[in-house]
Amino acid sequence: MSNTLRIRTLLDRFFDGETSLAEEQELYDYFHKDLAALPEDLAPLREMFLDLAAVPYEGVVATQSQQTVNRRWYHWAAAVALPLVVGASVLFIHSPQTDDECVAIVYGERTTDRTVVLTEMQKTMAAVSVDGSDVVESQLKSMFSN
Repeated sequence: MSNTLRIRTLLDRFFDGETSLAEEQELYDYFHKDLAALPEDLAPLREMFLDLAAVPYEGVVATQSQQTVNRRWYHWAAAVALPLVVGASVLFIHSPQTDDECVAIVYGERTTDRTVVLTEMQKTMAAVSVDGSDVVESQLKSMFSN
């Protein structure tokens, strides 16, 4: 493919918005030639491409800058979140708990009475039960029985 044919193909793609940055740079370089060396029908485009070549392309810089800011934000978020998660895990692991303790808030009051908790759970499940199955009730009884 001759150089002029390639440039004409690139021009078609350029005006359709399909060129890459490298292809656009190729067009800028081509039109940087002496005006006398350009085909007569392409000469009017020379000034436009010289002007475009002089304008810095800020889209790439802005995108890279935004990516850098995003990465920094993620690093800071991770640096803050990691100690919080580790600290919460350590506190949870070392907090005194027993396997047989049953704690619930019933009507705004904290209770550890298994009978009260089981009764309230049964009432709640009866209110929301649609099919009348006793699967949930049997699971609750097995959880709270000694």
